[in-house]
Amino acid sequence: MFFNSTASRILSSHSNLIKSTILLSGSAVAISSPRTALCDEEERNFDQTLKHHKNQLDYYQEKWNWLNASSRIPTVSWPTNIPDDTLFNGLKTDLIYCKRRKDEGDANERYCQDIQFRIAAYMLLDADEEVQKEALGAVRRLAEAGHPDSVCAYATCLNDGRGGLEINPKAAVSWWMNACEKYEHVQSYYELGVAFYTGDGVAEDESIAVEYFRRAADCGHAGASYMLGDCLLDGIGVARDRGEALEWLVTSAELGHRGARSRVLAVLEMDDSKSYGKFTDASRQSIASAKIHTKPSRSNADPFEQGKNRDDLEEQYSNTPVTLERRYTIGGGANNPHVLGRRKSIVDESRFDH
Repeated sequence: MFFNSTASRILSSHSNLIKSTILLSGSAVAISSPRTALCDEEERNFDQTLKHHKNQLDYYQEKWNWLNASSRIPTVSWPTNIPDDTLFNGLKTDLIYCKRRKDEGDANERYCQDIQFRIAAYMLLDADEEVQKEALGAVRRLAEAGHPDSVCAYATCLNDGRGGLEINPKAAVSWWMNACEKYEHVQSYYELGVAFYTGDGVAEDESIAVEYFRRAADCGHAGASYMLGDCLLDGIGVARDRGEALEWLVTSAELGHRGARSRVLAVLEMDDSKSYGKFTDASRQSIASAKIHTKPSRSNADPFEQGKNRDDLEEQYSNTPVTLERRYTIGGGANNPHVLGRRKSIVDESRFDH
């Protein structure tokens, strides 16, 4: 695990530091401070990680090329299994047979709950508020019955004020915590990380936010991997580690996150003969300038069509030159409106591209 390897390197650097102390004129003079030693270790780790991934650049460029249809993972948000119009009608038919069961607690219970959830998720996207309210009622009943995805979805409805609900971030956090504690729900780990990161519905705590992002990232959540990499890059809630940040951004990219792909390629494609700063983010501004918020079309059965509006953006991600270093040192955390705005923008990026 990265954390354990980082901890061992820190202990090793402290040990070497003690050994490097010499006596001059009867007084001890340290060759370097612990902080300097740690910075040097972080620098070495980043250089090694960067070298390793630069050796994989050709592989990344080919695999993540938008012109390669096999690399096109659809741009969707959670839940990822919302049906299209055709499948929705089929699910309603399946639900009829589910309701005919004599024993609602039989082996098919979870399957039937999953069908109800997918139908409700589809209806929650309807423009008709009455349809949304009907869907919300179904999600609430499923959540109270212990359906993990529904617990998370109901929390999201509370947080966003969907289905006629009043916006209630505190209640949303409570439901997400319930999903994490009882079901180890991956999306809920991510959502709690966002809540602690932005201080929305709960007191801001950057270290707890990073812990939740790490839990979700360890389970293969692309958005959480993106957020964890970003926190490590900025030293938000965790010691700054550009090497580990790059590893998590590569992980997110491999999971299909397009923003992570552009950021990784921007770093790896830098010309060594030019100065870009210590860790230039050559995609941060390109993401901001090219960003378009679009919802996936439910009426199109081809999942790859959901990302068709992103074709031009893929090219912009690769071609727009920008600066890399992006540490934000105004201070004040999420209590500072400028910091909060930036953090919410980063969260949007993590949701938008996975």
